[in-house]
Amino acid sequence: MEANVTAIVDGCTDSDTTPKPPWRQRKEAYIAHICTASPSVLLVSGADKLYNAQSIRKDYRMLGESLWQRFHGGKEGTLWYYRSLVDTFRKTGEIPMIWELEQVVSEIEVLAGCGDSQHLRRV
Repeated sequence: MEANVTAIVDGCTDSDTTPKPPWRQRKEAYIAHICTASPSVLLVSGADKLYNAQSIRKDYRMLGESLWQRFHGGKEGTLWYYRSLVDTFRKTGEIPMIWELEQVVSEIEVLAGCGDSQHLRRV
């Protein structure tokens, strides 16, 4: 059991090296890894990303544009990362909360002025 938990945690980590590679490189590698991840890793990762996206949405409503200063990728990189995660999770067909993750990411894009409500109508 402990080995399974360790494997899931490792599968949800974008880097275990020190120093960490550059932000964009880590995120691209993580997105590529999702395509081959186990169902358990997909479930935990999806739940984690959903929670994080919900927190971003909530904080953006309170803080506005200053929110993006928290993120290494800034506004553009962070929005790219979450949209890429949605697209990649969709391809796996394994993540049960994809609809909700896509809806939250689409709402963030609309709030940030980088998307439109088309995503909200399609999901």
